[in-house]
Amino acid sequence: MLKQLIAAAGVIFALTAIAPASAGERQLNAAEIEAALAGNTVDGNWKGTAFKQFFAKNGATTYVAEGSAPSPGKWRTDPAKNQYCSWWQGTGWDCYDIFSDGPDSIIWVVPSDGYRSPSTVLPGNRL
Repeated sequence: MLKQLIAAAGVIFALTAIAPASAGERQLNAAEIEAALAGNTVDGNWKGTAFKQFFAKNGATTYVAEGSAPSPGKWRTDPAKNQYCSWWQGTGWDCYDIFSDGPDSIIWVVPSDGYRSPSTVLPGNRL
């Protein structure tokens, strides 16, 4: 019985270390951003417009705003600033802070004005 209690306590400790209950949101580092986005799609809303965006592992990305044609771009992370950066024709590179408040939830934050856009990470290409 004591062995089972010790084993159970170890499992609970390990799970708490991985995903603390009610930890709230936290900023992701560059490696975590890459792990969350590479090969996956994000479903969200940007300033009132629904969108989906796929992030290829090779750094290509495709953004599709509701009612609009797909827009190809590029993406990468900036390890020095722990930011996500995207490139679009006509605007060049812009970088954003990425927060998470759950396993499939990210929040894009515009550093210059604090605008926040919650989104859901979906596995694979869902465009």
